[in-house]
Amino acid sequence: MALLVVLAATGPSSCENVVSYALRPESGVTQGCFEPCLCPIWLMQPLSGRFILVERRTTEPSLFREFAVIFVDWKFERGDEVVPITGSGRYSVGGEFAVQQRMELDLRVGDGPAQHFDSGLVMGGGEFPEIDVRISVNQQICFDTVIDVLASPLPGKS
Repeated sequence: MALLVVLAATGPSSCENVVSYALRPESGVTQGCFEPCLCPIWLMQPLSGRFILVERRTTEPSLFREFAVIFVDWKFERGDEVVPITGSGRYSVGGEFAVQQRMELDLRVGDGPAQHFDSGLVMGGGEFPEIDVRISVNQQICFDTVIDVLASPLPGKS
Protein backbone atom coordinates (compact mmCIF):
# COMPACT_ATOMS: atom_id res chain seq x y z
CA MET A 1 0.00 0.00 0.00
CA ALA A 2 2.84 2.43 0.84
CA LEU A 3 4.34 1.90 -2.63
CA LEU A 4 1.06 2.92 -4.26
CA VAL A 5 0.88 6.08 -2.15
CA VAL A 6 4.46 7.02 -3.05
CA LEU A 7 3.88 6.30 -6.74
CA ALA A 8 0.78 8.46 -6.73
CA ALA A 9 2.78 11.26 -5.13
CA THR A 10 5.50 11.28 -7.81
CA GLY A 11 3.57 13.84 -9.84
CA PRO A 12 1.02 14.28 -12.58
CA SER A 13 2.82 11.95 -14.99
CA SER A 14 2.00 8.28 -15.12
CA CYS A 15 4.36 5.47 -14.15
CA GLU A 16 5.76 3.34 -16.94
CA ASN A 17 8.42 1.19 -15.26
CA VAL A 18 9.22 0.34 -11.65
CA VAL A 19 12.64 -1.30 -11.24
CA SER A 20 14.53 -2.34 -8.10
CA TYR A 21 18.26 -1.54 -8.08
CA ALA A 22 21.16 -2.80 -5.97
CA LEU A 23 24.39 -0.90 -5.41
CA ARG A 24 27.44 -2.64 -6.85
CA PRO A 25 30.52 -3.24 -4.63
CA GLU A 26 32.36 -0.28 -6.22
CA SER A 27 29.87 2.16 -4.65
CA GLY A 28 31.17 4.24 -1.77
CA VAL A 29 30.94 7.26 0.50
CA THR A 30 33.79 9.74 1.00
CA GLN A 31 33.59 12.45 3.64
CA GLY A 32 36.39 14.97 3.96
CA CYS A 33 38.17 17.81 2.24
CA PHE A 34 38.54 18.32 -1.47
CA GLU A 35 40.45 21.02 -3.36
CA PRO A 36 41.09 23.90 -2.84
CA CYS A 37 40.93 23.34 0.94
CA LEU A 38 43.75 21.65 2.81
CA CYS A 39 42.53 19.35 5.55
CA PRO A 40 42.59 15.61 6.22
CA ILE A 41 40.34 13.56 3.94
CA TRP A 42 38.56 10.50 5.21
CA LEU A 43 38.94 7.40 3.14
CA MET A 44 36.15 6.10 0.99
CA GLN A 45 33.89 3.61 2.76
CA PRO A 46 32.15 0.85 0.76
CA LEU A 47 28.41 1.44 0.39
CA SER A 48 25.70 -1.19 0.01
CA GLY A 49 21.95 -1.17 -0.36
CA ARG A 50 19.02 -0.76 -2.71
CA PHE A 51 16.61 1.76 -4.20
CA ILE A 52 13.73 1.81 -6.66
CA LEU A 53 13.61 3.72 -9.94
CA VAL A 54 10.15 4.72 -11.24
CA GLU A 55 10.00 5.99 -14.81
CA ARG A 56 7.82 9.04 -15.27
CA ARG A 57 6.06 9.38 -18.59
CA THR A 58 5.03 12.89 -19.54
CA THR A 59 2.88 14.21 -22.34
CA GLU A 60 5.54 16.71 -23.41
CA PRO A 61 8.37 15.53 -25.71
CA SER A 62 11.77 15.46 -24.02
CA LEU A 63 15.32 14.43 -24.82
CA PHE A 64 15.61 12.95 -21.33
CA ARG A 65 13.99 10.00 -19.59
CA GLU A 66 12.87 11.06 -16.12
CA PHE A 67 12.73 8.81 -13.06
CA ALA A 68 11.71 9.15 -9.45
CA VAL A 69 14.23 7.54 -7.08
CA ILE A 70 12.40 6.13 -4.06
CA PHE A 71 13.06 3.94 -1.04
CA VAL A 72 16.81 4.68 -0.90
CA ASP A 73 18.07 2.22 1.72
CA TRP A 74 21.88 2.29 1.86
CA LYS A 75 24.47 1.74 4.57
CA PHE A 76 28.20 1.98 5.23
CA GLU A 77 30.46 1.20 8.17
CA ARG A 78 32.27 3.93 10.11
CA GLY A 79 34.42 2.20 12.71
CA ASP A 80 32.14 -0.15 14.66
CA GLU A 81 29.01 1.75 13.60
CA VAL A 82 26.72 0.92 10.67
CA VAL A 83 25.49 4.24 9.23
CA PRO A 84 22.18 4.19 7.32
CA ILE A 85 21.45 6.49 4.39
CA THR A 86 17.80 7.01 3.47
CA GLY A 87 15.89 9.31 1.16
CA SER A 88 14.53 9.88 -2.33
CA GLY A 89 14.89 12.13 -5.37
CA ARG A 90 15.13 11.95 -9.12
CA TYR A 91 17.33 10.71 -11.94
CA SER A 92 17.35 11.75 -15.59
CA VAL A 93 19.30 10.38 -18.55
CA GLY A 94 19.37 11.31 -22.23
CA GLY A 95 20.44 14.17 -24.44
CA GLU A 96 20.63 15.29 -28.03
CA PHE A 97 24.22 14.66 -29.12
CA ALA A 98 25.88 13.00 -26.14
CA VAL A 99 24.29 11.01 -23.36
CA GLN A 100 24.13 12.95 -20.10
CA GLN A 101 22.72 12.17 -16.69
CA ARG A 102 21.76 13.89 -13.45
CA MET A 103 20.92 12.44 -10.06
CA GLU A 104 19.46 14.60 -7.29
CA LEU A 105 18.69 12.99 -3.95
CA ASP A 106 17.58 14.34 -0.58
CA LEU A 107 19.37 12.01 1.81
CA ARG A 108 19.67 11.62 5.53
CA VAL A 109 23.04 10.19 6.59
CA GLY A 110 22.78 8.53 10.00
CA ASP A 111 21.06 10.81 12.52
CA GLY A 112 22.02 13.96 10.60
CA PRO A 113 19.58 16.30 8.88
CA ALA A 114 18.46 15.67 5.30
CA GLN A 115 20.89 17.09 2.75
CA HIS A 116 20.54 17.71 -0.98
CA PHE A 117 23.01 15.66 -3.07
CA ASP A 118 23.37 16.54 -6.76
CA SER A 119 25.60 15.31 -9.57
CA GLY A 120 24.75 18.25 -11.79
CA LEU A 121 24.19 17.48 -15.47
CA VAL A 122 27.24 15.37 -16.37
CA MET A 123 28.42 13.15 -19.18
CA GLY A 124 27.48 9.52 -18.70
CA GLY A 125 24.47 7.31 -18.65
CA GLY A 126 25.27 5.65 -21.96
CA GLU A 127 25.21 2.24 -20.29
CA PHE A 128 21.73 2.80 -18.83
CA PRO A 129 19.98 0.88 -17.21
CA GLU A 130 23.34 0.54 -15.42
CA ILE A 131 23.94 3.66 -13.32
CA ASP A 132 27.36 5.18 -12.59
CA VAL A 133 27.18 8.71 -11.17
CA ARG A 134 28.85 10.75 -8.42
CA ILE A 135 26.65 12.94 -6.21
CA SER A 136 27.73 15.43 -3.56
CA VAL A 137 26.46 18.18 -1.30
CA ASN A 138 29.03 20.90 -2.13
CA GLN A 139 30.14 19.96 -5.67
CA GLN A 140 33.32 18.36 -4.24
CA ILE A 141 34.66 21.69 -2.95
CA CYS A 142 36.31 21.90 0.49
CA PHE A 143 34.54 19.79 3.14
CA ASP A 144 31.99 17.57 1.42
CA THR A 145 30.21 14.24 1.44
CA VAL A 146 30.53 12.47 -1.91
CA ILE A 147 28.67 9.30 -2.88
CA ASP A 148 29.66 7.17 -5.86
CA VAL A 149 26.45 5.47 -6.97
CA LEU A 150 27.17 2.42 -9.13
CA ALA A 151 24.01 0.36 -9.42
CA SER A 152 22.41 -2.38 -11.49
CA PRO A 153 18.80 -3.48 -11.87
CA LEU A 154 17.92 -6.55 -9.86
CA PRO A 155 17.00 -9.36 -12.26
CA GLY A 156 13.30 -10.11 -12.38
CA LYS A 157 12.50 -7.70 -9.55
CA SER A 158 10.17 -4.73 -9.73
